[in-house]
Amino acid sequence: MNLHWTKKYVSTVTAVMAHPGAFFQDRFNNVTVGQALGFLSLSALCFSITATLVNPVGGLLRNGVLLFVNAIGMVVIGSAVAYVALIATTGRRYAFFRLWNIFSLSASAVLILAWIPAAFFLTEPWRWWLIGTGLVRGLGLSKIRAVFVVLLTFIGMAALICTVFSMVEA
Repeated sequence: MNLHWTKKYVSTVTAVMAHPGAFFQDRFNNVTVGQALGFLSLSALCFSITATLVNPVGGLLRNGVLLFVNAIGMVVIGSAVAYVALIATTGRRYAFFRLWNIFSLSASAVLILAWIPAAFFLTEPWRWWLIGTGLVRGLGLSKIRAVFVVLLTFIGMAALICTVFSMVEA
């Protein structure tokens, strides 16, 4: 990883955390899918290593890998569910990569603090607020429509996770 990319990561994640409205309005369109994936991967790696070391239960490598896959997987699932919700509520197609970037950048910022066990109550609402901000400032949705898409996405993801858990338990 070169110094330029590291500076870009720090600059981008800091901007999403400190000034999300301005970031999604002014700089969002300059982020490529590859950069968003790289930022997410680095944040997920830091999250999984830190969370595993803070709570060393069982196999460290297995737990770290599971946390990393979960961090990336939730962005994939969230982006896909939001894409369907967006089409269902607007009747208009948006480029999937734009949703992917919103979800990736939001997760990249939140994962930096998500390893703290009690921070869940702060980081999850914050992630969804960042996603809503990205929908409004990055995609140009109205605030009402963005809230509706966020709620549908949250409900859709919760239903999907509950379904998968019930199938695994059976």
